[in-house]
Amino acid sequence: MTAEIVEHPEYATVCRTIEADHDHLVAHHQAHHLGVSKKYRGGEKLAATCVTFYVMRKGAQHARHLVPPFLDLAYKEGSHPRRIATDVCEILEQPVALSIRGGNAVFGADGEPGTVGLVFRQGDRDFLVTNAHVVTDPGVLPGPVTVRVPHSAVEIEGIVRRMDDLGAAEIRSDAALVEVALNAVAPGRFRGTDLILVGYGEIANNDPRRFFFVSKEFVHEARWAAWVPGGAQITVDGHDKIYASFHKLSVIVGQASPGNSGAVVFCLSKSGLVAVGLLFGGALAINEIWVFPIRRCLKQMGVDV
Repeated sequence: MTAEIVEHPEYATVCRTIEADHDHLVAHHQAHHLGVSKKYRGGEKLAATCVTFYVMRKGAQHARHLVPPFLDLAYKEGSHPRRIATDVCEILEQPVALSIRGGNAVFGADGEPGTVGLVFRQGDRDFLVTNAHVVTDPGVLPGPVTVRVPHSAVEIEGIVRRMDDLGAAEIRSDAALVEVALNAVAPGRFRGTDLILVGYGEIANNDPRRFFFVSKEFVHEARWAAWVPGGAQITVDGHDKIYASFHKLSVIVGQASPGNSGAVVFCLSKSGLVAVGLLFGGALAINEIWVFPIRRCLKQMGVDV
């Protein structure tokens, strides 16, 4: 009996399918990482959900065995004779970490640039959130952090109060909480108005909304591309690290570039702007950013959302 091809399985089932045989599939087909996305044909996005094998470049020379056109779905309650289509996508180069207002440039003690994500006041103290890899390198204790105010000579120093462990075997949050001088923070700008967030939300798989992030005084726009449940290698300040459980967004206005790391990703709602993600890296050659869920990162920093 031929197994049924399921075009719209539950995302939890697809993630379970990937996780069940992740390491074998990556090694066997020489993929960089695997994700859940919509299938493309001739550059056109189709409705069907698929398991995407992300490779440096397409071609037989980059895989010992051809990627199978379908994979057996792994259901929670046991085996079913059902399958899901696969796809292959080029990333062209090794993904990298894209190393006071939200969107301002922030510099770690080593001088490497990043982006201020969130700024907020808690009691009588002011804080900003950016990436852990922005404030220091893996294996190095963080030093002073500097925020550069654009169009002025003003620089504001901060102290890292909390940060994620960049030495973890698998990184699922890359955030740092930095305290700055009281009254140092101010709203950012989004299309001529103050960038004041009204709440926090989540990015859904196949999310149809428009997403934005502000970095280097430019408003970038992006669309959902894929969810990566398993590990993917990313270069962080010369160190190869494994990041997992994140969304991939395709930038459609602007260009992903070094220094974008730490930017907050937000979307529009009826009541205002809602933060949904913290940008930490991406694949520059295909103008793609990689984003952790914002709630997860803030929880790691002990910030009540």
